[in-house]
Amino acid sequence: NSKRTKLYYCHPYCSCERGTNERINREIRRLVPKGTNLAQYTNADVKKIENWVNNYPRKILGFATSQELFDKQLLAIA
Repeated sequence: NSKRTKLYYCHPYCSCERGTNERINREIRRLVPKGTNLAQYTNADVKKIENWVNNYPRKILGFATSQELFDKQLLAIA
C-alpha cells in the first residue's frame, strides 16, 4: 500500500521555498501597498482584488488563469 499524499514543509522566513506564493503576494502589493490599513477596504474592494488575481494569466500555468483551470476541473468532476 503506497502513500497518496506527500507533505512539504516550508521553513519560516525562507521565501525561496514558496515561490508562487511570493509571486502572488507581489501582485497583490501592486494594488495594496505594504503597510496599508486594510480596514479602509470594503468587501467589494477585496472581491475586485481577488477576481483580478484569479484572472491574471500566469506563465507557470501556461499563460492560463487560475480561474480558468479551476473551472475546467469543476467541469471534469461534474
